[in-house]
Amino acid sequence: MTTPPTDQALDRQLRVHEFLTARGWTLDGDSDPGAAWFANDPRAGWRYPASYGGIAVNDVADTTPVPLQAYFTFGEDGEEVFTLVPAGNLRGNGCAEHDTTERFFTFTADGAVDLDEIAPLLETWEPRARALDPRALIECRYFGPCTD
Repeated sequence: MTTPPTDQALDRQLRVHEFLTARGWTLDGDSDPGAAWFANDPRAGWRYPASYGGIAVNDVADTTPVPLQAYFTFGEDGEEVFTLVPAGNLRGNGCAEHDTTERFFTFTADGAVDLDEIAPLLETWEPRARALDPRALIECRYFGPCTD
């Protein structure tokens, strides 16, 4: 993107930022949510640092389970959407319980992210992310789907 976000996009980004950071999330990449061009920067978004009990996990490509995360991206029809990804194993590896399936949220008629729709989902996903054991996820991925 060669131009900064529109006023509507900026307002949307700031509302999401305030909502998530109030819940303990952190912004990746840019330190100013108003300066980030979220949908065009795959590194820009928010992470839930309490994932895996808040322990640091070394990042090894295609191996390390992902923390609970959120970002703006483009949907199948090319429209901008907001996305949540639960903590777990990416790309359908391991069991269904530990798999991550992105949830896409289209914007409301006035161009906002419906935070009232997202809040109940996070009420379930945040405690789950805190309780997950990254070692168990890696074992699930590499030694076959677990049964619990």
